[in-house]
Amino acid sequence: MLRAAASSMALLLCLGGSLHAACRFDVAGIYIGFESPIRGEADSGKICGFGSMGMHGAKQDSFRVAQPPHHGVAGVGDNSGMPVIGYRSAAGYRGPDEFIVSFIGGGPNTANQESRLHVYLDVK
Repeated sequence: MLRAAASSMALLLCLGGSLHAACRFDVAGIYIGFESPIRGEADSGKICGFGSMGMHGAKQDSFRVAQPPHHGVAGVGDNSGMPVIGYRSAAGYRGPDEFIVSFIGGGPNTANQESRLHVYLDVK
């Protein structure tokens, strides 16, 4: 199961150019040192994601999926040195899903603080 999820995520992240076509995210209001909600919509079974732009000072190699989604696969990849958070629902699934991504840093006063992005999705 883990191997299948890992290979699915590797494929998902290799297709970085099409990540934004199947989803919409509201990434405004990320609070360093706290858990920030991110709301979005994703098309069922389609590759989807968003970049880490705006998370200034975050340690790029510290991004990881802290809680996987219930109805799909999520992961963190690299796009020209910037982490990309990706998601794909199980084929045919429609409904709510969520996952959590954590990272370290975000500025001089929060260099070693953990921050979490709680991603809530409506899969259509």
